[in-house]
Amino acid sequence: MVALVSGISPVNPTGSSCLLCSACRFLLIKPKQTECGHRYCTACLENLFKTQNEADCYVCQQKVLRSKVYHDRAAENDAYATKIQCTAYREGCDWTGTLRNYLRTHRAQCDFHVVPCSNVTFGCEAIGPRKKMAAHETQECEWRMELCPQCETFCIHKLLEDHITSCAKQKEDCPACGQANLTKMDLEKHRNPQHGTCPDVQVSCPFKEIGCLEKLRRRDLDEHLRAAQQTHLLQMLSLASGLRGRELAAGGETETETAGTQGRPAAAAAAKTDGLERSVRGLRQELDECGQAIEALQQKCRHYERVILGLQGEQEVPGGRPSLAAGSTGGVLVWKVTQFASRLLAAKSERRLSFYSPAFASHPFGYQLCCRMYPNGDGSGKGTHVSLFLAVVRGEYDGVLPWPFKQKVTFLLLDQAQQRHVRESFSPDVLSSSFQRPRSHMNVASGCPTFARHDLLLRPHSPYLKNDTLYIKVLIDPAGLPQ
Repeated sequence: MVALVSGISPVNPTGSSCLLCSACRFLLIKPKQTECGHRYCTACLENLFKTQNEADCYVCQQKVLRSKVYHDRAAENDAYATKIQCTAYREGCDWTGTLRNYLRTHRAQCDFHVVPCSNVTFGCEAIGPRKKMAAHETQECEWRMELCPQCETFCIHKLLEDHITSCAKQKEDCPACGQANLTKMDLEKHRNPQHGTCPDVQVSCPFKEIGCLEKLRRRDLDEHLRAAQQTHLLQMLSLASGLRGRELAAGGETETETAGTQGRPAAAAAAKTDGLERSVRGLRQELDECGQAIEALQQKCRHYERVILGLQGEQEVPGGRPSLAAGSTGGVLVWKVTQFASRLLAAKSERRLSFYSPAFASHPFGYQLCCRMYPNGDGSGKGTHVSLFLAVVRGEYDGVLPWPFKQKVTFLLLDQAQQRHVRESFSPDVLSSSFQRPRSHMNVASGCPTFARHDLLLRPHSPYLKNDTLYIKVLIDPAGLPQ
């Protein structure tokens, strides 16, 4: 509950003199008592011993052994109950209360408490009262995040001007067909020879592999395929005939050698004639099948072109890996899980056991994360619970982040009626490979195998499952200074 703080004095020093540290003379924090009966803060006692196992007591000068020191819980409870003033009373804070309440709540909320800017890890050196730092972080700090007016992504304020100059989403017109207001990324997709949509881009005929060397604009491709259908068929037949001819020639040489050896040229000639006739019939049948296959391929080509156009702009494949176009960058994810009944049925039939959430980040320059949900459970929750796990995804800033990932994680299943949410929290196991720096696309997920019971979700009028939709919220505890 407490951090190792110093400089806290009781409101009544005389009445609480027995609760003052023998070294710093401030109120005891995590008190320990020596063999000679004097009390010290844990930090002050460590400073007394330094790297040795014995030292001289500040009060009585007796030898004190590290092994003869014990935690004084009675003094600790009395210190927690002692009335104190806020340490920022000189700056104007008039709060008074017990040390326990100060450490639990007030110290983290006091507007007069001196704190560093939250962007200290990125280079900001400003410090000041918490109420002034809030304005600094949103209006003055050079390291604050601002929204790019062109590409609508967040960027550091001091780098925003350079970002706007080279922003990947500045609008351009297609130089071929003239389509307007395309970003650089969209323009590259638009002019892609294989999967783009620009009608004036030069493309190769789909039948290039069988000999058609035509290159033409995409807008003329359908007309070319209709006009050259017979030519493509003849090219296919020619290719098939050539292959068949080489096969027959190889077979004929083998039969001639056998006939000469046995001295039966007439029988060999008759057998060769029969073989050729069968080959011709087979070739005609293959040509008919090739014509049908070509027609089927043309239909598939047209179908896939429509599918590709329909998929333009999609960011995530349902149920597949998470989209790496990060959503939230503030350590919060709200995941809307639709069609839960069909997902649960797919998991029970083992057609698809798990589903991924969109990716999100613990900070604009923090860890890249996503959730993995098993609707029919996994491990100890198999068949009875919805299991929910957190996975660390390879991110852009992994090279400068501290590893392993150690921030507390909270999962909430949101109550859509009375706000009585189901809550599960865990702290990452720093020895687990799941929270080390990713060596592949994503680490093995870890979390809560018994996150939510099926009977809680599937009962009539469940407040958690409405219109076949769940809402899951994930909170990543911000990595700040110890409180």
